[in-house]
Amino acid sequence: MELSRELLRERYFSKLKATDELFVGIELEFPIVNLSAKAVVFSVVFELFAHIVDQLPFSIEKTDAFERPIQLVSDENEDRILFEVGYNTLEFAFDKAKTIQEVDDKFKQYLSVIQPFLKNHNHLLTGFGVNPFWHKNDNRPVASQRYEMLMAYLKLGRDTGVIQEERYQFGAFIQGSQVQLDVTPDTLMPTLNDFNAIEPAKAWLFANSYLWHTHLETLISRDIFWEESMHGVFDENVGVFTEYFEDQEQFLDYLEKTALFSSTSDDDIHYFNPIQADDYFNHDEISGFNLSGESNILTPSPYDFNEHRSYQYQSLTTRGTVEFRSSCAQPIADTFTVAAFHLGLMVELPAFTELVKSHPFYEDYGRDYKQLRRRFAAQHLSDDEVNDVAMFAKDLLDLATSGLKKRGFGEAVYLSALYQRIALKQNPALVGLKLFESGKTLSEISEIFANEKDF
Repeated sequence: MELSRELLRERYFSKLKATDELFVGIELEFPIVNLSAKAVVFSVVFELFAHIVDQLPFSIEKTDAFERPIQLVSDENEDRILFEVGYNTLEFAFDKAKTIQEVDDKFKQYLSVIQPFLKNHNHLLTGFGVNPFWHKNDNRPVASQRYEMLMAYLKLGRDTGVIQEERYQFGAFIQGSQVQLDVTPDTLMPTLNDFNAIEPAKAWLFANSYLWHTHLETLISRDIFWEESMHGVFDENVGVFTEYFEDQEQFLDYLEKTALFSSTSDDDIHYFNPIQADDYFNHDEISGFNLSGESNILTPSPYDFNEHRSYQYQSLTTRGTVEFRSSCAQPIADTFTVAAFHLGLMVELPAFTELVKSHPFYEDYGRDYKQLRRRFAAQHLSDDEVNDVAMFAKDLLDLATSGLKKRGFGEAVYLSALYQRIALKQNPALVGLKLFESGKTLSEISEIFANEKDF
């Protein structure tokens, strides 16, 4: 067996769960917005972390190169609050939980401290999937090796014309709602295949990253940035799967086409043009760059696979979970719709598989899931397209509701906002655009999307 294949096998498959016990892991990213429609004032967000430590049971876990806190950890559990890539995004990475309500209760507690502080400084966390003032903000990376390396790597795309000048910094101004659910060897393949198949419906249902101040027609600019950046040099490395996986070996074939682009040692961190995993050890030497921009010759090592990450929308993690990462951040009142939708479908996995196999949506539109996700993220759809995707989404939502009711924790309440979207046939991005067309400013819309009730 090739070394690269065995390293990937060990990294990803060795942690698969042996039981069907289901926990939920939730990560939420939100843009910090300056309500004066100007760049985020960094002194405010740095003071915010001090305020959190003072008011909540959190301690400083990581600091940046200037000794400023960038990651806080709860004194009571494994919850973390951190800057994600840049200083304009706040992430909540919650400890695994048995119910969504556990996470919701903690989230409300954290917001009750964070939002008043920000509002007193004319800033706010808001429920957009892209920062509405991305073009005004200072999008520098957090001053830590990992984020600085990542931004420098993405900048290679600007230097080679892969991505437009201002957009290589996209990691600092896009926000997602990510869910991790446990998988076993038996549930892994249907989980990857079934959720991949519904990306068109998810695109329409959860779209919320229209890129203000530009001419992108899509309502999910995040997709464009991921797929047309250095992460997307190899199709297999990002986005929608282009294959149906019959078994783990076929999925390993796919993983071998994903990329490595960084190497970390005790002395330094380097980045280099992406190399597919199955080709990695065919290179005796690799030309890489350190954070100072100096060129160095690197020797491929098995240790480098500890840095391996793929950016697929259904990603098998090293924790024995599948992470669903294609959903935009949602209006704060609707935050847990994403987790509830995925969790409910996972409970009903056998029925979910049957629905995906036979749903009439695919008879009309085919199964090019990548093309369909882009199609149904468009700003302008025909009446037939909207009716068809809404019907598909409704069937998925009914199944998710059934799954959540089987769990018996009252979690189906988190899906009510999605039923409203289907009834009105509009997603958050379209709501934002209608508000803008009615004369609302982006700051005013930000406050609406930050509302914890009655979105």
